[in-house]
Amino acid sequence: LVDRAVLLQQARARSIVVGQDQVERAFLRIRAEYPGTHFDDLLAQERLSQTELKARLKDQLTVERLFEQEVFPQVQVVDAEIERWYAEHAADYQEPERVRVMQIVVATRDEAVQIRDRLRRNPQTFADVARKSSVAPEGKNGGDLGYIGRGAGFPEVFDVCFTMPLNVVSEVTPSPYGFHIFKVTDKKGAQRRTLEQAKGEIREKLTREKRARAQEEFLKGLRQRAKIQVDEKALAAVTP
Repeated sequence: LVDRAVLLQQARARSIVVGQDQVERAFLRIRAEYPGTHFDDLLAQERLSQTELKARLKDQLTVERLFEQEVFPQVQVVDAEIERWYAEHAADYQEPERVRVMQIVVATRDEAVQIRDRLRRNPQTFADVARKSSVAPEGKNGGDLGYIGRGAGFPEVFDVCFTMPLNVVSEVTPSPYGFHIFKVTDKKGAQRRTLEQAKGEIREKLTREKRARAQEEFLKGLRQRAKIQVDEKALAAVTP
């Protein structure tokens, strides 16, 4: 409460104003996340009226604008910092061997064997068969799992994909989810992401961290300059 009070005071001192239209848009975005009666149920659970929620949103948006105007413009991440982070965390950017896999999963071995035999005669129909027969969630996308790394998921199930030739229909592989048939459509060897490839991600990470520290320092300075008094009687009245 003290932090919010000193931040809002600083925002008023800087003539920072948030329009009601912005508050309404923020309110509607939150409401859209809770379909049906869930939104009203949440307000009731929190003992919060729509008017009170909008007041809180206005305070939040005001503080965010204060940071955007007073704090964030001073936060810079230079290339040297990115290069140093990349060098110190090289292992984070090492990507394992990967394969792009299509799969069909069915409930019984007999059905899997029949599908395997049919696909080996006509492997280009794999996606169509996956859409019609696979019980796995990616079946609707033609069975495309995308790229997977060695050791991902159930290694005893998927590691067979790393020894398969491209575009060959696999043997039937059992798992706790059913019986799998695979086709590998691409392979990528183990490689390290380059600095250029990782630069954007690193810049975002370092910027978030520097902004968080800058916010803490900014708030610390406001508190040091503020005259803060606590009404102990009022506090006692609301403290369990």
